[in-house]
This record gives sequence, C-alpha cells and structure tokens, in this order.
Amino acid sequence: MTKRQTPLSTTPEARAPRRAREVSAAPPVQQVPRARSGRTRRNDKVREADLVVIGGGSGGVACARRAAAHGARVILVERDAIGGTCVNRGCVPKKMLSYGASWSAILSGCLSHTGGHEDWRDAIVRVNAEVARLNVGYTQRLTESGVEVLRGEARVTGPEEVCVGDETIHARRILIATGARPRTLDVPGGDLAASSDDVFTWQSLPASVAVIGGGYIGVEQASILSRYGVKVDLIVAGDRLLPHFDHDISSSLADALSARGVRLHLNAEVNLLSQANGALEVCYRPNGRPGQTESVRAQAALAAIGRISNVDGLGLDALGVAFGERGGIRVDRQFRSSVRSVYALGDAIDGLHLTPVATAQGRWLADRLFGRRGERADFDFVPTAVFCEPAIGSVGLTEAQAIEAAGKPERIRTVVKRFVSLEHRFAGTPHQSVFKLVLNARSGRVLGAHLMDNAAPEIVQTLAVALRLGVRESHLQTTVQVHPSVAEELFG
Repeated sequence: MTKRQTPLSTTPEARAPRRAREVSAAPPVQQVPRARSGRTRRNDKVREADLVVIGGGSGGVACARRAAAHGARVILVERDAIGGTCVNRGCVPKKMLSYGASWSAILSGCLSHTGGHEDWRDAIVRVNAEVARLNVGYTQRLTESGVEVLRGEARVTGPEEVCVGDETIHARRILIATGARPRTLDVPGGDLAASSDDVFTWQSLPASVAVIGGGYIGVEQASILSRYGVKVDLIVAGDRLLPHFDHDISSSLADALSARGVRLHLNAEVNLLSQANGALEVCYRPNGRPGQTESVRAQAALAAIGRISNVDGLGLDALGVAFGERGGIRVDRQFRSSVRSVYALGDAIDGLHLTPVATAQGRWLADRLFGRRGERADFDFVPTAVFCEPAIGSVGLTEAQAIEAAGKPERIRTVVKRFVSLEHRFAGTPHQSVFKLVLNARSGRVLGAHLMDNAAPEIVQTLAVALRLGVRESHLQTTVQVHPSVAEELFG
C-alpha cells in the first residue's frame, strides 16, 4: 500500500514462518449461514456464501470482517500469508527496517568503529518476528469475526462462482482484493535485478547497490540501504525524484539524499543489465544525449519501478470483466466491475494504491452491501508519507496542481520555510527541514501541505483533518504552538 496488498505471491521467501501458517490454518468458527440455500454442502465440495473475498490483504480483510459483522456468510480465499503486501512485504517491514537504519546511522556517527552491516541481520530477525505476529493476529481476528478462511488458488468460473482447488463456492457477490506485485524490469538482463519483495529476504547486505526508480519504493530503499552503510546509486528515468509530489519537496529530498552519500542519476533510462567478475553493470541512456551510454557497477541491483495490479490468472477475462488504462479492474463509484456481481478495490483497481485507502474502501463496501448504510471516506484529502531520511508527509494539492485548478498563478500563494531542527543541531549536522503550504491567495485557505522532516508523517495526519475542515492560514497563525517542536514552524 504503500502503500499496498499483494496476497498472491507464492515465492518461498515471502511465505510466513511455519508457526504463523499453522495457526493461520486453524479451523474457522462456523456461523449461521445467510446464503440463498442456507446450507454448506461439504460432501460434494460445494459451498454457499453471501460474499467470497479473493485476497487477504488490507482491503480484503477489512471488507470480509465488516461484512461478517453485518451477518453475512463470508469466505476469504488466500494462497499466501494473510495481511498482503502491507504486512508481509511492504509498509510494516519497510518501516521497521527504516527504524533500524536510523539507529544504525546514529551508532555509526557516535561510535567511529561501529558500521551498519552488522545490524542488518538483527533487523531482519526483528522484522520477521513482527510479520509472524501480525499474520497470526490477522487470521485470528478473521475467524473470530466469523469469516471462513480457505487456503489455495482461487479462480472465478462464473458470475457467482469461485473454484478453489476441487471445491466450488456459490456466492451472491465476489470481491477481488488481490493487490499488486512489483513491476519487472523489461530490458535485457532485467531478471538480474532484485525486487522490493526480495530485499526482505536478504540475510546480508552487498557493499553496493544500484537502485532503479525514483518513486516511493526506490527512494525509501535507497535511503534505508545507505543508512546501513551500503554505497547506493539511485538511477531515475525522470528529471526529479517523487514526480507526483510538490517540486520543492522533491528538490529538497534530492539534496538531502546526496548529502548522505546517495549518488543520483537523473534523466537516465536503463536499457541493459549484465554480470561479470562478481558485479553487475547497469547501463543507461542519458536523456538528451542520443547514442551515448553510461553505466554503474554495483554488487547488486534493485528494480523499484512501480507495481502492477495482481489480476492475472483469475479467469476475469473469460468472464468479461473490463480493465482500466493501468491494468487494474475498472469499477464504478460503488466498486462494481462490468460484471454486476463482481467487485474490486485496493491495488486491484486503478487509483490510489495505499493501504488505508484499501481498508476504507473495503469497510464502506461491506457496509453498503450488507449494512445498507455507510459513510464514504473522503478521498480528496488523503495524507501520504515517504519513509526515507528525512521523511516526507504530504496532503492536498501541490503548487502545480493548485495553479492548474485555479487557472491563473496569481490566484495561488505559497509559504516555504527551511530550517535546521534541534535534532540536527544537536547532532551537528546542517540537514534542513522544509515545510510548504499552498494557499488560496484571496481567502488564505490551505489547499496543500508538504513537509520534509522525520516528524512529517505524524504531523501531516492531523493536517489532513484541518484541510478537510477548511483551515486557513489565519487559523494557523492564531493557534498557540507547542514549543520547542518541529510542528510550530507551521504556525509562525
């Protein structure tokens, strides 16, 4: 989710520890059925359900639990660990590694003889322990809610029919919540590059890594690895990092990463990976210099070039389900596909691929289908964070988006503050934090807030509420601040 759910991965490295899988497979609590036939026929391996959810990531779990709470008979099908990408190969393990990277960097700065490499193995142990705990917890909460969990490959064989192995489930409604998977690097030698999923299986670190991609995942992994003492080259096809974020934040982050030793290669289109003498060579074409090729040598390469909806092999094409421009299932505002009984949400559709977005979609859909109610989440002010060093938090319109919406640049005003926090002054480092507000020039209403500081993700969550309620610059200026704090810079 990070941003994101991929419950269909079958790689051995991505599977949950054995103990977690054994607990996850515990027999579910049987509930009184609400399905049409009112029975579960097990002898001929045909079941009845009100809702079949394919995918046990954030959106699928949220919808399944909420629907069961409304009294629906729900079966959730998952072929890998419950929790999806967020729990197993995304948000949770990534943020834990980021914490470990920060501690490693602090130790190496305070104690000159302490390096980061020795800390990686300990971090992976801690990550795996937390992932296993969450796998068990997710499964227990599902069964306690009355959701029956089936393990195996699901295939939609009819508008109201799902097959799992040799069992058939008849359901009034089917939900596709299968998440997304890393996009592969489609160049000669692209299979030599690891994916973001693979990083969590590394038991030791290479001395150098070429990270390909300048979005969320590429930036986060480059930042994490560099703080563990790895020499990092970050190769980006575009002219800046985080192209969907405000340009001032993108530029400031590039300066911050460079100051921490990450070598940036912008406007660089990777066209070849090759291996020789124990190292990888990543070749790229610099934009604007046709016919010229440059290269980076590293012990490993990591492709972080985006994610693609995990909807292949489910039988949806034969059913006539339509897909969007980005490869996800096309849905209407009710998350219904072109087949009336089939719904989809989260990373399986085109849209915001973020864990809390999928969770909100799942709960709302369950309320609407089985509770006959439900207040739709506000997706106009979705806060988001990038857990790099320094971290980034953002909500609302960027300056460019606000100008486009307003029609004229003079209708938009910005306030930008750059400062060195007490944390960095204590450490004796000159790293700057950046706060930017995008305002309606006439009314002073805050249209967007973009922050770069390690406290930014926590601050931006509260700002999202303020923006939804129409906060103005004058409100910030007349609010008493917490001092000393980073957040007070927003109110001065």
